[in-house]
Formats: sequence, structure tokens, C-alpha cells
Amino acid sequence: MDNKNSVIIFKTGGTTSKGKVVRKSAENFEKESRDICEALGLEGDLEFITTTTVEHLFGYSFYYSLPRVCGFRRCETRIDYPEDICVENAVLITTPSFLEVMRKYDVQPPVNPKVIITAGAKLEDETFAYALKIADKVVDVYGSTETGIIGFRTTFETKRLTLFKGIKILETGEDFTKIETEYSLESPVIIEDRIKVVDGGIEFLKRAGRVLKVQEKRILSDEIESEIKKSELIEDVYCFEHGGKLAALAVLTDEGKDFVIQNDKLSIVKKLKSELKDSFEVVPQKWKFFDEIPRKTNGKIDRDLIAELFDLNLSLPLVLSRFREDNVGVFKLAFLKNSNFFKGHFDGFPILPGVVQLFYANWFTKLAFGMDCTKGQIRKVKFTNIIHPSEIVELELKKTEKGVEYRFLRENSVCSSGQLPLESDL
Repeated sequence: MDNKNSVIIFKTGGTTSKGKVVRKSAENFEKESRDICEALGLEGDLEFITTTTVEHLFGYSFYYSLPRVCGFRRCETRIDYPEDICVENAVLITTPSFLEVMRKYDVQPPVNPKVIITAGAKLEDETFAYALKIADKVVDVYGSTETGIIGFRTTFETKRLTLFKGIKILETGEDFTKIETEYSLESPVIIEDRIKVVDGGIEFLKRAGRVLKVQEKRILSDEIESEIKKSELIEDVYCFEHGGKLAALAVLTDEGKDFVIQNDKLSIVKKLKSELKDSFEVVPQKWKFFDEIPRKTNGKIDRDLIAELFDLNLSLPLVLSRFREDNVGVFKLAFLKNSNFFKGHFDGFPILPGVVQLFYANWFTKLAFGMDCTKGQIRKVKFTNIIHPSEIVELELKKTEKGVEYRFLRENSVCSSGQLPLESDL
């Protein structure tokens, strides 16, 4: 992008409104990069590494443009897992969701990054504190596709953000902020965020609520999500419209997981609906429970995967935990007793069908390794022990040169095993 007249086009995701095209020039990015470098005090023999992609503005600005403009090295290999962080003097460009997974499993990277720069979603204080244990500096960046960078903070002890010098706040309202920016061809820009100007900086208050229209009624999803998360059984939740109905993908707390295993999914859904009905005219009719809200590499909600979860014809097993390292993935699962695949298999003595085990061996392989092994011959299939409803089992996946070996285990006893074909066999 040496040509000053070069223009790159990005498109907003349309989370709070319809997506729109945003145009940025080479000069916009050069100005932005130099202002970032100055504000953050980046200097020395730094090498930039990333879990994001340059197709999104955060990755392009911080991983591609910044090192190019300011003369830093850039590692060409993307970081997919924490164990890939093995570069000295690294500046890690990543998302809060990636850091949250590291914190959740208390991951210690092979080499601690020198600086962590993160953006794309809310960085919780607990995750911020964890990041500060593995890096000399952590930078939480706030911005938008329309404006580029807006502000940043380097400690979780304050919500105050320092404005980048190419940004000026012109006006604030209940559901908008008007910003003058030197980091975009269009200025001023109105974004659907509510912020407060304080002590020469800003404090982010909230994004405009995601408005859903279900059953001819207008629903603010943020409000209903906030109410659901008040339950001691729910850690996180994402609500959306699916098939004309309000749907909720929920992450259970440890208490929630115990409740579902001891009772069933229908019991927790009934309980949650009962807690919501007095506050909302429309409550979620479709519920799924997962171990996390799926996100893409840029930290945004992965709506495609969420839709896939709700489109499954089979009941989804309860995912209690997951582990992924190199070519090994382990998922701790419970196939709940009210799952649809137990009906008729068998009356009075339900057991987990073998075809369901094969299906989820492949489904979780795709989740762990991004491989689809549905075509080709499944080899070495053995069923050695019965899996009963709501029993806790582990699905162990191991990627080899010949395929993906899977095993369902209960207390170290193998229930079934086999070898899925390589994706290259398709």
C-alpha cells in the first residue's frame, strides 16, 4: 500500500444495524499506525504475532499495517492455539475470547509475549488480570470499523480509556456517539455506542441493543440476556431469532451442569422460562446448552456455528469441558437422558446408539481440528461397553497420518473406538 491513493474497503458485521461499507485510505492506515505506536510506546526488537486475520479491521490495523509502517517484524504463521506462542519479544494481537480460554484453563504459553493487544469484545477484569501475569503490558483497545481506533487502557483498575490523538468526540447521546476521526475517509461518523467523556478520556457505557423482531414484537436481546445471566445456573447466553422464534444458546455454571445432569434439559428450560415470564412478553422458546459462546478468530460471535447447533436433528450432548493441544482433543460429555436418540433405543433400557457415537466423533473432530471426515470408510470400529443416559464420558480424538482415532471412555474404560478417514480421502 505505498500508493497514497490506495483504498481498502471493509464491511461492518451489522450487529446493531444493517452492515455497511467503510472505505479507508493508505494515508488513514499510516496515520493510525504511527499514532498507535506513539501512544503505546512500542519500540525495540518486537515481532508481531496474531490469532486474528487481516480480513477484519483489527487484524489488518494491528498485525499488518502497524509493523509494516513502524518497522517491526511480523511472524507469517497465525497462532491457532496457546502452545503456538513461542516467539521472543512478541506482540500478541488477539481477542478477549482467546485470552478467556487461556485463563479458563490456566494456560502458560511456551514463551510469554512481551505485549498483548486485544480488541473486539469486552475484556473481563479477571481475564485482564490473567493477561498481565503472562505479559509485560496488556492493551485493551476500543474502536469500530467506521472510525478505526478510538481509545485504549492498560489496566483493569479503571474503565477510563485514553483517546488516540486522531479522534475527537463531537457529541454523545443515549444511543449514539458522533466522532471526528483521522483514520477513515468518512468523517465525522456516528456509531451506535453510548460513551461518556471524562477527564480528557472516555468511558464506554454500552453498545446499542441488538433489536430482534419475533412474533411481531420488538425485543432488545441485551436486556433479556442480562436477565437470564442473573440465574445462578447460567454463566453466559446469546439470544437470537431462529425459525421465527426467540432462541437462546446458554453456557452453564458448574451448578447449572450438575442440575442438568441430575435432572434433565427440560427441567432447566422450564425453570429459566418461569424466571423470565413476569419480565418479558416473549421468552426464548428454543434452548441449547454449550460450554462457550462460539466466536470467530476476530472475536465476533460465530453465528454460522450457532445456527448449526440449532439446526442439528440430534440432541446436543452437554459439553462439560474441552482440551486441545497439538493433534489431540478431549471433550468431556454427558448424553442427557431426555435426548431424542434414546427414544426407542431401547424402551425400559435406553443406551447410546452406535450411529450417534460415530456422528459426534466426527462432529467434534470438525470442532477440534476443522476437519470433515464424513466421507470415506470408518475403520477399526469397536463397541465394547454400553453408554447409559447422563453418564459422563470422555471423547478422545487423536489426529494421525492415517486418520483421526477416536475413543469414548468412561472412567478410563473404553466404550467404543474407531478411526475416521482423513479429510484428504474425500
